[in-house]
Amino acid sequence: MEIQDLYIEINREIQQNKDGLIRLGRELFSCPEPGFKEVESNQILTSFLRGHGISCRSDLCLTGILATIGSGDGYHIALVADMDALVVNDGEKSYPCHSCGHSIQTAVMAGVLKMLKDLNIAEETGGRISFIAAPAEEFIEFDYRQKLKEEGKINYFSGKQNMIEQGVFDDVDCVLTMHVNGETETLFDVNSTLAGFMVKKAVFTGQASHSGAAAHMGRNALHGASLCMDAVAYMKDQFPADAGLQIHPVITECGGSVNIIPEKAVLETYVRANTLADLLEAGEKFDLCAVHSAAALGLSCRIENRTGYMPLKQSKELNEIIYRHMREICPEEKIIKNVVSGASGDIGDLGYLLPAVQFGFSGIRGRIHSSEFAIVDEENAYLHTAEIVMKTVCDILINPQLQVKNEDFKERKEFYLKNWLYKEI
Repeated sequence: MEIQDLYIEINREIQQNKDGLIRLGRELFSCPEPGFKEVESNQILTSFLRGHGISCRSDLCLTGILATIGSGDGYHIALVADMDALVVNDGEKSYPCHSCGHSIQTAVMAGVLKMLKDLNIAEETGGRISFIAAPAEEFIEFDYRQKLKEEGKINYFSGKQNMIEQGVFDDVDCVLTMHVNGETETLFDVNSTLAGFMVKKAVFTGQASHSGAAAHMGRNALHGASLCMDAVAYMKDQFPADAGLQIHPVITECGGSVNIIPEKAVLETYVRANTLADLLEAGEKFDLCAVHSAAALGLSCRIENRTGYMPLKQSKELNEIIYRHMREICPEEKIIKNVVSGASGDIGDLGYLLPAVQFGFSGIRGRIHSSEFAIVDEENAYLHTAEIVMKTVCDILINPQLQVKNEDFKERKEFYLKNWLYKEI
């Protein structure tokens, strides 16, 4: 089949399935569940897939799903979607809400897999297409996730990080995903970046003493934390503006009472940067600021690290395909290019290991991550995005010259496991 004829078939397939796709999206939106709790979402998706003759695993990282079509050993494309919701507050109560739009991408990618199965594109090209629904993208509910970790149910706080360690992506060649881009007059964004981050906790320990009668005999842990904050502020000047470095430490604990020199102070912060090199360097320099501030005052300091997410650098080659299909839907002025964002996501980890894209789409009203979030343009959110993904998948599977790979995947994963995930406490 000629590629233009295939595009016509794709558009026809979307029109035939649009009601079911939007219905799936609404159903998922109506059952928001935070990370590693996506039980009902799992049931909805597995029922949808199996109801259309697609077998799947439904127990990855507790609630994650893997479904693959195509039996060949050719190029393997992963359609990746986040499953989880956030907890928001409307001023009166807190409750789970899909205020980051993950229900949209999950419905679209599951629907796309079903429609591509109907078109038989994987079998005809000898390739494979996998739908991977990943839990726990939002970096929240630390106590709950720490408990799961202690029980041996997860190793890391992110669904994708657990999946990477478990080898789910070892035979994948590229990753396609998407994410709502907020309330905007444009329809899409392409080739945006995300900042990476790590979480630091510096515990300063000194010596308690009477703050009036014997203050000189104490070693004030709060002074160490305060000195560290000054050192970090000065250290940030060693990075250029385009590094996107953001470090804003806060004191989260200080032991003792008003008449006692505090013997313990805890300083916590995110360290954010636009590139992996700058992020790792900033993390090391933060540690030096904390340890040497403590030493200067006769204190001890213990650094605790929690793995965050790597910066996202998207595949130029894949984004060129994505952009071409966006242009078939709307004029160029409706597409934003090369947005530099201070937000983060665990898609950055996949983007380090594999050629990956995460294009943005509009169609919502209200602030992301708030109780105001609502889906108002279902055609763009569900149908146009499905069209872009389906046409991109077909382009890649039909044209070997578009089948980009990271030939050094094994080396990248080895570095990732030893130099990134190992930092998890």
